[in-house]
Amino acid sequence: MKAKLIFIICLLPLVVGAQKVTQFDIQKGINISAWLSQTSVNSGPAREAYFTQKDLNQLAKLGFDHIRIPVSEYQMYTKDGLRNEETFKLIHNVIEWCKQANMRVIFDCHQTYDHDFSKYSSIVLFSDMKSHDRFLTLWTKLSDELKKYPNELVAYEILNEPNAKDNKSWNIISSKILKLLRKLEPNRVLILGSNKANKPYTFPDLEIPSDDPNIILSFHFYYPYLITHNQASFMKSISTIKVPLNYPGQLVADSVINRLEGDAKATVEKNNGVFDRAKLLELMQPAIDIAKKKGLRLHCGEFGSNFKYEDRSLQLRWMEDMVSIFKEYKIPFSVWGYRKEFGVFNDAKQIKDEKYLQALLK
Repeated sequence: MKAKLIFIICLLPLVVGAQKVTQFDIQKGINISAWLSQTSVNSGPAREAYFTQKDLNQLAKLGFDHIRIPVSEYQMYTKDGLRNEETFKLIHNVIEWCKQANMRVIFDCHQTYDHDFSKYSSIVLFSDMKSHDRFLTLWTKLSDELKKYPNELVAYEILNEPNAKDNKSWNIISSKILKLLRKLEPNRVLILGSNKANKPYTFPDLEIPSDDPNIILSFHFYYPYLITHNQASFMKSISTIKVPLNYPGQLVADSVINRLEGDAKATVEKNNGVFDRAKLLELMQPAIDIAKKKGLRLHCGEFGSNFKYEDRSLQLRWMEDMVSIFKEYKIPFSVWGYRKEFGVFNDAKQIKDEKYLQALLK
């Protein structure tokens, strides 16, 4: 009788209510950026060669234990719902590679036909009720495609960087998706971000299901933008600004700002301030507090820096502070990204900056 009692007690930590706690163990990850999302290369040998098993194994050897795969709906299905078999072959291949390398996979629904986070004015997911049904249909198909994989191997991120005008609109849709997926896959790890592109400050308004231990909350973090997005081609307000920066401390000195004019001056003033480790932690704190309150794991799904700024030591100091916070608060992360802008690797698949990578994986 005593042996039987001990066995039951040993099982208790793995069950919350009627739901098994899935051991989806991650610490240091990387986004496989510009591969199955945010690229004009939608098929062919070039897309297949962009990320291979050799590349995956290199990441594992360096010390990454998981990858986040941003995937856009247009890469998987036409607007009429026809499958792109080539895309799904790549998805299944990379999951199998991860299984062999003992790495984990976050399947990130990065863009849909109704939600493109990069084109805020054209998002219809929050204004057209029919789009809710289309989103539910998409995730029904994706679950059917991926449910064969162990819960400990693959997690689902239901939508990248939701950007509704109000936080309630995202809660309505995310609740529908979570209920659907929990019915289809009771113990799958589901990753939920907050509105306004997973910003920590919107976490207090995020509706989170109670008594569901297999939800991971995810925030994205690119502050301060004058460092992380310096000369980034897609951020027009900052891309042309070239001023001396400081970190830690006040990013742009008053004497420098006084020499600027017009839009450049307004942009710098808007994004300026004193930034150091304490400030970064302060900005993350709402997400940390909500995760602690709910008893859920927290993940930083995106953070990183563009590599065009000449003073790499400044970016290095920022990265060191970011990783030290993640360590202190036990926050796993997926750096953005693999290649292209913000990529840790260049197009020849060589490491851009050894010190930056060392700080990331320290």
